[in-house]
Amino acid sequence: MTVYFDRTKGAAEEDAAADQEKEIKNKRDIAKGAEVLANFTRPLALMLLWNWIMPGLFGLVTIGYLQAFGLYVMSRLLFNHKEISVYE
Repeated sequence: MTVYFDRTKGAAEEDAAADQEKEIKNKRDIAKGAEVLANFTRPLALMLLWNWIMPGLFGLVTIGYLQAFGLYVMSRLLFNHKEISVYE
């Protein structure tokens, strides 16, 4: 009785697993990049909304980007909400 092992089948499975790992790593990198980009654009939206609404309603002064960034960071620290990540 002869036992035959197909070496190309095992190599193909390893290649498929490696490709899948690379794809997952690329998706994680893209998600991290999008998160970094969002952390710098959200204060801009906060600044624009503040400058549009608050001075007219409450007579408050307008704020700049760095002040909006500080408000954003402070709100993240105070409310400590966790974002759900698909790639964890």
